Amino acid sequence: MLTMRKACVAAAAAQGGGEAVFSSCEIDRLRSMVFALTGCNADIRVDVEEGEGLSVLGDARQVRIVAESKPALARGFFRLAQELAGGQTVLSVRERKRFDSCGCFLDVSRNAVMTVEACKRYMNVLAALGMNLLVLYTEDTFTVPEYRYLGYLRGRYTPEELRALDAHAASLGIELVPCIQTLGHLGQFLQWNENIHLRDQPAVILADEPETYRFIEAEIRAMRACVRGARLHIGMDEAHGVGLGNYYAKHGPTDRFALLSRHLDKVVALCRQYGFRPMMWSDMFFRLGSRDNEYYDRAARIPQSVIDGLPEVDLVYWDYYHTDADWYEHMLAEHERMNAHTIFAGGIWTWSGFLPHVRLSYATMEPALAVCARRGVKTVMATLWGDDGAETNHFLAVSQLPLFSEFCWRGNGCTREAVEAAGECISGLPRDAFRAFGMFYPDERDRRTGKALVYCDLLYPLGPQGEELRESVARSEEALSLLAPYQHLPECRYASALFEVCRQKALLLTELRPRYLAGDRAWLDDMARRRIPELLDAYKTLRAQHRALWERDNKRNGWEVMALRYGSVIGRLEDVQDAVLRYCAGTLSALCELEEEPLDSSRKFGMQFYSTYVSPVWNV
Repeated sequence: MLTMRKACVAAAAAQGGGEAVFSSCEIDRLRSMVFALTGCNADIRVDVEEGEGLSVLGDARQVRIVAESKPALARGFFRLAQELAGGQTVLSVRERKRFDSCGCFLDVSRNAVMTVEACKRYMNVLAALGMNLLVLYTEDTFTVPEYRYLGYLRGRYTPEELRALDAHAASLGIELVPCIQTLGHLGQFLQWNENIHLRDQPAVILADEPETYRFIEAEIRAMRACVRGARLHIGMDEAHGVGLGNYYAKHGPTDRFALLSRHLDKVVALCRQYGFRPMMWSDMFFRLGSRDNEYYDRAARIPQSVIDGLPEVDLVYWDYYHTDADWYEHMLAEHERMNAHTIFAGGIWTWSGFLPHVRLSYATMEPALAVCARRGVKTVMATLWGDDGAETNHFLAVSQLPLFSEFCWRGNGCTREAVEAAGECISGLPRDAFRAFGMFYPDERDRRTGKALVYCDLLYPLGPQGEELRESVARSEEALSLLAPYQHLPECRYASALFEVCRQKALLLTELRPRYLAGDRAWLDDMARRRIPELLDAYKTLRAQHRALWERDNKRNGWEVMALRYGSVIGRLEDVQDAVLRYCAGTLSALCELEEEPLDSSRKFGMQFYSTYVSPVWNV
């Protein structure tokens, strides 16, 4: 039988410290939660004490866990479960945190709005890994009573739902930090006629306008009524063209640094009024100091007057792209020059297609976290963005969260083996599964070959070509082989359906144009009568598996975007099938889309979006 004792109570009383951190019911709840997550059913005595860091000491019959916080205690049970599962008979785990706050940043604004229960499950995972921070990116997906179009039809959280999330976070010792937008990324809100008077650019709010600050105050007031914490993320990233749209028409040319500073001063004052300590993305300062409006520009120069005038706000340096430690050293030094508390936001790549980009996450975050620890960064977070439709379910990336948790607790001694072992234990997915997920991408770069295959047209050369197609077939077949033993897991069924679509489509694209130019109507007829129907069935299977994961973890709102995309691909395949059959029958003179010599199909934004694959028309 697993038993607990509160040695921490006596220690706290002896030191005049009052009530202990852990109650018996909390200890039992955390143990049950973590053991359920990991599938551990050990019959072992566990004594728990409060103390610095984390230690798990003992043997297979009895252990003592010393932990400094609820997330540390939850991690203690997690490390116990890991050690026992590995057959360890002597347990000697000693760890300490490298960061005061370590957690993740969940995007719940790009189509997918996680249900309250799914968010709670995610928090349970974070706590088990010893992570103590969750930033919830609610771009417009929360309720502000005075502004009825904020989150309209988008699955926005009610105040009751946010309070429930805050309460669950607090019960686990996790700080829940809301992230709102107070300058850019407000296109969903500003699209409606009722709010158009607040627009500078299509997605940027109008600074220096009294009604703008009434709106921002209402946002902050709404969040203050829902969360107990001291920190609030106020966004302000990627506010491209600030001061150059309706602001310019109304006021004429202005010093954009001064405009940003005035706006920030007003927003920070509102945060203080409601008891929040604000943090903000740092990129706009660097962009305005760059000739090319670039964040990652070594030549960017921020005027000292701007630095001197910065209000009390924490700057969040976000970087998901660089693989060299020198770059992170440079950018953190630049942030330190701004005399602000710097927070680092790295990335677990969930925004580049239908599966997490495992290899790119490793390549970028291993050097980033090492530099953060070396330079004394206190808060780090793993962002899980949902750009272009939230195609990747956040739970598919759970196995990557240990990139952050294991470095936080194990430090420079952390290995990929430790990360993978923790990922396997906490996610319930075998390592072969996340090895397979990584095969959706050809290498460690941001190349979205898999996404291109899912969406690209059969006739227009807008997706992979030549050798890239043959490599995609090989990767898809290897991934399918790895996933085959795990079809009882919904995540693996989904990934298998995805790779089957990629395999079939890459095979067709490899042969289609050469066969057409050679006049091989027999091959084309077989494609239309047999292979396109097989591909249609594969798409319908993928759609069903994807929808099942979506409805398990997200509100229904937003699925219509994915439904429309699947529907358009399926409809276009049926259209191509009809055209090929008519061509083979002689009633259509040519497949004109295949007549032109293919050119390099790269376009603006590096082929990131659905619309770049389905048609040569910009932004379908």
